[in-house]
Amino acid sequence: MMPSCSARARDLALVTQVIGKLALFTGLPPAILADVARQSWAFAAARGTTFAARGALLPGIFALACGSARLTLRAAHNGERVLRLVSSGQTFGESAALLGRASSYDAIALADCTVVVVPAAQVLSLLERDARFARQLVTALAETKFGLLSELETATLPRGAQRLAHYLGSLAEPAELPGQFVARLPASKTLIASRLDMKKETLSRLLRSLAAQGVILVRGREISILDRERLARIAPLNGEPHPLLT
Repeated sequence: MMPSCSARARDLALVTQVIGKLALFTGLPPAILADVARQSWAFAAARGTTFAARGALLPGIFALACGSARLTLRAAHNGERVLRLVSSGQTFGESAALLGRASSYDAIALADCTVVVVPAAQVLSLLERDARFARQLVTALAETKFGLLSELETATLPRGAQRLAHYLGSLAEPAELPGQFVARLPASKTLIASRLDMKKETLSRLLRSLAAQGVILVRGREISILDRERLARIAPLNGEPHPLLT
């Protein structure tokens, strides 16, 4: 059965809204945004669904309209490693889509998601005719690369406490009271542990240890940072300042 005109109109409205909020398309003329939206599409992915599979060609850039997902690498002996956690308003798949190469990871919905796909052909066309878009795409790819390098460096720090302290610093946001910070875990402890290359039990033990030292206060996924300088001293990263001290 073909979707009704009203259903197609709702999808187009959603796609237009999502694309208009992406940093990639900031400042582009409304006519270009409308053309991109007409060529793009949206689909739903239920929790637990693999909606972009390793080894498959990606049709374009994926953007989450709502929900969250994990990008997972398959390890030896049927293990897995969380490469990245993606939330509403974020994109992934730029490199694979533009190069026409197969995805190297699985994208799995952590919650019910609505996903928008901007086709690679449309992106390549924009690259050729719009300098602003080209600059913004290059910036996005560069930021992604630096982010992945930082995550790799964090994951290979010699001690789990260092990895955790640096990760909490990267998540920290100012709290309501001046000078205080809070880090909100974007996923379950099981996934965060995989992201940090440790067991869930190790993560829980490290959180309890930091709490016992008065460095943090844990309330479920919300972690108040009570002593940011001590947390920063736990996680020196090749001489670079800790996120909480920049």
